[in-house]
Amino acid sequence: MNKYAVLLSILDHIRAEAASTPRASTYLPEPTDVDSLNQARARAFIHLLLKVRFGLLDFTGREHFITDGGYDGGIDGYYIDSEARLIYFIQSKFRTTEDNFINKQIALEELLAMDVTRMLEGHEVDEKGNGYNGKILQLQREIGQIDEIARYKYKVIVLANLENP
Repeated sequence: MNKYAVLLSILDHIRAEAASTPRASTYLPEPTDVDSLNQARARAFIHLLLKVRFGLLDFTGREHFITDGGYDGGIDGYYIDSEARLIYFIQSKFRTTEDNFINKQIALEELLAMDVTRMLEGHEVDEKGNGYNGKILQLQREIGQIDEIARYKYKVIVLANLENP
């Protein structure tokens, strides 16, 4: 089995964790619905990062940090590490073919589309006047409740191919 097939198997296992949650329909679409299957795998890709990097083993606990969707300000997920005083913003690009997964780079425009500064300033709408989704507003509330926020640092995790990081 090639590496991409192994990755798909892992992502499908993560998707299966959604079976007993309210998000089951998002993660377990009809197998013939290729677009929904790819979107579910893209979200599971972020779950994989949260599971491995931050030790979040519970599906529902990880889902809390996924913001991917319409009007997400270019932020697909986040994690607040209160011990290290770090707030991570995640930008993820899951590729739906093995060739693209290996070779296709994330475009600079996709990284520049992250509204991190605007969101941190408390804006509830993007530059075009579109309201941020509920998960981004949740992120803003969580950051707003952090004591001594000035002691926190911010990091962006790019979960994609990037030629010149």
